[in-house]
Amino acid sequence: MASASASVDSKAELTSLLEQWEREQQGNTQDLVNILTKISELVEKETEEYHKADPDPFDDRHPGRADPECMLGHLLKILFKNDDFMNALVNSYVMTSREFSLNAAACRLLQNIMPGLETAVVFQEKEGIVERLFKWAQEAEQPLRIYATGLLAGAMENQDIAANYREENSVLLLAVFMQKGARELLMHYMDLKQTNDVQLTFEALKYLASLLLHKKFAAEFVAHGGVQKLLEIPRPSMAATGVSLCLYYLAYNQDAMERVCMLPHSILSDVVGYTLWLLECSHASGCCHATMFFSISFSFRAVLELFDRQDGLRRLVNLISTLEILNPEDQGALLSDDEIFSSRQTAKHTCMALRRYFEAHLAIKVEQVKQSLQRTEGGAPIHSQPYYKAVSYSREQVVEMMEFLIEHGPPRLYWEPAEVFHKLSCVQLLLQLISIACDWRTYYGRSDTVRYALDILSILTVVPKTQLLLSEAVAVLDEGGSTVSTVGMSIVLAVAEGEVFVNDAEIQKSALQVVINCVCAPDKRMSSIGKFIAGTPRRRLPQQTKANESVLTKMWNVVQSNNGIKVLLSLLTVKMPITDADQIRALACKALVGLSRSSSVRQIISKLPLFSSGHIQQLMKEPVLQDKRSEHVKFCKFAAELIERISGKPLLIGTDVSLAWLQRASVVAQSRITFPEKELLLLIRNHLVAKGLHDTATTLTKEADLPMACLSHSSHSSSTYPPVAPPPPASPVATLPRTPRLANGVGSRLGSNPSHSSTPGSSHPQTRPSTSQPSGMPAAAASAFPSTSVPHCNSGSPLIGRIVFSRERQTGCSTVSCKRPRVLRQKSDHGAFSQSPAMKKQFDRHLPSPPALDSIITEYLREQHARCKNPVATCPPFSLFTPHQCPEPKQRRQAPTNFTSRHTRRVVYPKYGGVDGGCFDRHLIFSRFRPISVFREADEDESGFMCCAFSARERFLMLGTCTGQLKLYNVFTGQEEASYSCHSSAITHLEPSRDGSLLLTSASWSYPLSALWGMKSVFIMKHSFLGDHYVEFSKLSQDHVIGTKEHVARIYDIQTGQVTLTLNNPDLANNYKRNCATFNPTDDLVLNDGVLWDVRTAQAIHKFDKFNMNISGVFHPNGLEVIINTEIWDLRTFHLLHTVPALDQCRIVFNNSGTVIYGAMLQADDEDDMMEMQMKSPFGSSFRTFNATDYKPIATIDVKRNIFDLCTDTKDCYLAVIENQDSVNTDTVCRLYEVGRQRLAEEEEEDEEDQVLFIFCCLFCFGCNLFGSFTQH
Repeated sequence: MASASASVDSKAELTSLLEQWEREQQGNTQDLVNILTKISELVEKETEEYHKADPDPFDDRHPGRADPECMLGHLLKILFKNDDFMNALVNSYVMTSREFSLNAAACRLLQNIMPGLETAVVFQEKEGIVERLFKWAQEAEQPLRIYATGLLAGAMENQDIAANYREENSVLLLAVFMQKGARELLMHYMDLKQTNDVQLTFEALKYLASLLLHKKFAAEFVAHGGVQKLLEIPRPSMAATGVSLCLYYLAYNQDAMERVCMLPHSILSDVVGYTLWLLECSHASGCCHATMFFSISFSFRAVLELFDRQDGLRRLVNLISTLEILNPEDQGALLSDDEIFSSRQTAKHTCMALRRYFEAHLAIKVEQVKQSLQRTEGGAPIHSQPYYKAVSYSREQVVEMMEFLIEHGPPRLYWEPAEVFHKLSCVQLLLQLISIACDWRTYYGRSDTVRYALDILSILTVVPKTQLLLSEAVAVLDEGGSTVSTVGMSIVLAVAEGEVFVNDAEIQKSALQVVINCVCAPDKRMSSIGKFIAGTPRRRLPQQTKANESVLTKMWNVVQSNNGIKVLLSLLTVKMPITDADQIRALACKALVGLSRSSSVRQIISKLPLFSSGHIQQLMKEPVLQDKRSEHVKFCKFAAELIERISGKPLLIGTDVSLAWLQRASVVAQSRITFPEKELLLLIRNHLVAKGLHDTATTLTKEADLPMACLSHSSHSSSTYPPVAPPPPASPVATLPRTPRLANGVGSRLGSNPSHSSTPGSSHPQTRPSTSQPSGMPAAAASAFPSTSVPHCNSGSPLIGRIVFSRERQTGCSTVSCKRPRVLRQKSDHGAFSQSPAMKKQFDRHLPSPPALDSIITEYLREQHARCKNPVATCPPFSLFTPHQCPEPKQRRQAPTNFTSRHTRRVVYPKYGGVDGGCFDRHLIFSRFRPISVFREADEDESGFMCCAFSARERFLMLGTCTGQLKLYNVFTGQEEASYSCHSSAITHLEPSRDGSLLLTSASWSYPLSALWGMKSVFIMKHSFLGDHYVEFSKLSQDHVIGTKEHVARIYDIQTGQVTLTLNNPDLANNYKRNCATFNPTDDLVLNDGVLWDVRTAQAIHKFDKFNMNISGVFHPNGLEVIINTEIWDLRTFHLLHTVPALDQCRIVFNNSGTVIYGAMLQADDEDDMMEMQMKSPFGSSFRTFNATDYKPIATIDVKRNIFDLCTDTKDCYLAVIENQDSVNTDTVCRLYEVGRQRLAEEEEEDEEDQVLFIFCCLFCFGCNLFGSFTQH
C-alpha cells in the first residue's frame, strides 16, 4: 500500500509541478529554476527506485517498456506528453536562455530524462544544440560543465552524430585518455570498497570496455593486474554485468587475450569460472556478452580446456534448452515481443559459440589422429599450437578437417565433446531449433541462427552416432501449430532445397555439408552397429531395417526415403543466387556421388532424364558465372565420377555422352571383330601395285591364291569413303615412325598390341591376319598403310576395298635411305624447337613398338561398328570393301505399318497381322478424334460443368456442375434426362459402380465432401464421407470405398459405411498436394501419398521416391507397374523402369482394356499453381494419348480450351471432355468425341469460323462498353 500511495504521490506531484510551470513560465528565472530542480529531484528519486529492482543495465529501452509497472516510466510518459514543456526545455532553457542557473537546471533535467529520450530526434534535428554543449563542456562553470558533458556522452552514442564531431571529440578525449592517468582512475573506480557506488563502478566499467579495444591500453591493463581487479568485483551486482562487457572486449583484442592466457593458471581458471557464472546468473546482456566472450576465446586452447573442466558445454547448452520459444506446447505464446526477440538473440549467439567450440575441438581431434597415423606410418612429426595462441579456421579448412577425420579416423570414433552433446540430447534440440527458426520471418538473424546450427551438425556428423540421430524422429510443429514427428534428416533436406530460405546460399551449403558427411563416408569403414552391407536393389522401410545394417547404408536409405534424390537433383540445375550457384551444384553433385554407391539409388538415377538423356553433360559445359570456374571444375569432376558410377564405365574427358551412348559403347567393346583374310591380302596386293612393286604383288597373288584381275570398285559404289589424295614427295631422309590417325576420327592413344596378332611388335604388315579379339588397339599405327595414289590397273578404276587414312605428319622415304637398315632421325618439323640430347635419349627409351596390321584393321572396323544405331555383340565377319551396318531390330513376323497390308496379313498372322500389329492399330485409332456433340446446361446463360462420367450401360453421360447439381444427358439424343442436387459446392469427381446401382461424388468445399448415392429406383444418399475430398470404388469387387483426406486414406465398407482400415504413417508421408489414394486391380494393395500399403496386414510395404509436388500416382491396370507423374515403377522390384516427361503434371485415364492412356494437364486450384503448371507443360489446352504398353506417345489433340476433366467409355467409342469455352469467365461445356474418326475438312472450317466469331463478339462488347462510358461523361 505504501508503494502504491507513493506512486500516486509521485504522479500527483509531477502533475502539480507542471501545472505550476504553466502558470509561472513567464515569471522570473529563479521560479523556473526551482520548478525544474524539483522535477529533476523527483525523477532522480524514481530512477534510484527503478535501479533497486535490478534491471538490465545495458537495456536501453524506455523504462516504461522494460518494466510497465515502474513509476519512472510513468513520470517520463507524463513529461513527454506535455509538448509545451518539452519544447520550452530544449528551445528556450537550453538553446536560447543565457541564464547560467536556468541552463544548468535544464541540462540536469534533460540528463535525468535521457533513458526515455530519442537522442537522434533531439541532437540531430535541433540545429546548434551539440555545438552549444561542446562549448559548455569546455568553458562553462560547474555544474553546467558536468551536465553538458553527460549530455554529449548520450549524444555520441549515436554513430551519425559521433562521426560528424570527430575532431571535437578528439580534443576532449585524447588528453584525458593519454595524459590524465585514465587507467589508474578507472582502477580506483572499479573498487566498490572505495566508491560504495555501484552505478559509478558500472559506468567506469563501460568506459574501461571502450578503452580495451586499444591494443596498447589493453596490454598495460593486463600487465598491471587489471584482470585480477575485474575478478574482485562482487557478484551478483550491476557492476558484475559491466564486467561481462569488459571480458568480451578483452577477448576481441587477440594480443591482450594472449597475455591473459599467459597469466597464472588459477587466474585464468577464475576468468573462465566468472564468465560461466555470468552465462547462467547474469542479466540478459551479461549472458550475451559472456557467450560472445566464449565464441571468440574458444580459439585459445587454454580457455577451451578450462571450459570443459568446469562443465561449460552443459551450461552453455542450457541457454538454448531453457528457452520458452522452443517449448513445443506454447512456443512462448505468453512472452512479449521484446522477450521473444531476446530469446532469439540468445539462440543465435549460443549457436555461434557452439560452432566455434566444435571447430576448435575438431582441430584438436584431427591433430590427434594425424599424430597417431604418424606414429604408425611414419612421417614428419606434428607440432601442436601453443596453448596461449589463437587458431582460427576458414570454412574451407573446416571442411578439409571434416573430410580428413571421416576418411582417416578410426571406425569407432570416440569424441568426448560429441558424447557429452549426445547425452544432453542436443542434436534433437538443434533440429527443433532449425525447424522453429524457419518461421522467424520477422527476425533479422534467422538465417544466421539456422546456418550456425547446421554448421554444428555438419561437424558432429563426423561421428557415426550423430548420423544415426539424424535418422530418428524429432518432435516439431506443423503449419497448424500442432506437434508432429518428423525425421531429422528431412529437416536438413528441406532447408537444403531452398524453399524456406530463398536464395540464401550459405544455408544451403551448410545443409548440403551435413548430407555429404552422412552419405560420403568411405564404405570400407565398419560401423559400430555391424559389418558394412552393400545397398540392396529394394529399399527397406525403417521398421524393416536389420540390426546389423551399417551406418552408411542406413544413411543412404534415410536420405532416399526423405526425398533426398529429388532435392539433390533439383540443386544440380540451380541458377540463383548466381554467385553461389556453381558451388551449390558441386556440393549437390558430391552428395549424389556418395549416395549413388547405393544400388537402389543408382538404379533410379540411371533412368532419370538428367542422366539417360545426357542433360548433365549440358550442365558440365559452362559455369553459371564465369568468375566461378574453379567451382565449376569441381562440379565437372563430381559429375564425371557420378556418370562413371551409374554407367559402370570410365568417362572420356571432353566427350558429350549419355547413358544410352555408354551402353552402346559397352556392346561394341564386347563385340568380336573378324574379317576375311583374303580381303586384307587383296588390299596389300593393290597397294604394292600402286607403288610399282609388281614382282612382289605377283608373288603375293600366287602364294595367297588371289584373283589375278584388278577388281573394280564400281561394284561397291555404295562405299562412302572419300577419294585419296596423292602422297607428298618423299623426304630424302628417313624419319621415325609418326603418330597417324584414321580418317574417321579414331582416338590416337597408344596401347599395347593384342595378344592374338601373329607378329606382335612387327613393323611389317601381316600376310595372314588371324581372327582378332576385341581390343583397345589404338589407331596410331596407320603408318603401316601409307596413302595410295592411282593404282596400276587396266580398268583405271579405284581398287577394291580402298581404306583411307590421314596422318598428322606426312613422312616419306627415299629409295636409297629405305634400303639402309639404320633409321636416321631428322630435326623437328615444328619450327625452331630442337630436342636436347637428354630429351632425345628419353624419347628413344620410351618409343612404343609399332602396332600390328591386324590391330589397325580391327580398330578401324570397330569404329564402323560403333556408329551403328543398334550395335549387336555377335556380328558376322566384317567386309573391308563395304561399310558395316548392323541391321535394325525387327522380328520375322513384324506387322507392317501400313494398315491395308496389316489387315490383309491377319489371315496369316491373327489377330493383328503380326508382331506389334495391335500397337500399330492403337496408334491409328487413338490418334483420331472427331467432335460429334456438345452438352451444355439448357436454362443457364453460362454452363458450369466440372466433371464427367459415363453411366454403367453408357446410355447416359453424367455431368457434375459448379453448383453441386448432377445432370444426366442422353448420349444419343443430347437431351437432359434427370437432375439431382448432391452438394452445395462444385462437384469435382464422379464414379458410378459397374452395375449402375451406386454412385460416388466428391465436392470442392461443402460438407459432406464426398458421398455414396443409390441409383436403383430412387436417387438417395446412402453414406457420407465428411472429410474425404476424394473417393473411389475398389477395383475388383467394388464392395469397398477408399477415401482420401490429405495424406490419410480410409477404407469403408459399402454396406455399413464404417471405416474398416486407416492407412497413414506420418514418418513416410510424401505430402503430395493432390494426393488420391487408390486400389490396385486385385484390391490387395493401396497406393496412398506415394506409399504402397498391404491391405491385409495394414503395413506399409514401400515408399516410392518423390520427384514432384502434386501427383501421388496410380496403378497400371496390368497390376505390375505404378505411375507417379513421369516415373514408371516396377511393383515386383521397386525399380524405376522409365520416365515419361510428357506425363508431367497430367491426370491420366486408362481405357477399359488398359492399353491406352489419356493424359491431360487439368485446371489448377489457384492461380499460382496454374501459372506454375502452364510453365512446366505445354498441354494446358490439349490432351495426349499414349501406348500403355511402352508409354510411347500416340498423338496430341489440341482442343484450344482449358480442360477440366475427361472420361472414356468401356468400348473405346467415345471420349467426353469438359472444356472451358470462355477464357475470362467459367463457361464449361462437355464435348463428346468419337474415337478413331477423323475430323472432316468442313468441320475444321466451321471451327475456325466459330473462333473468329467469338473474337469479334468480344471486341464488339468491349467497344460497346467503351462507348457507353464515353456517353455517360
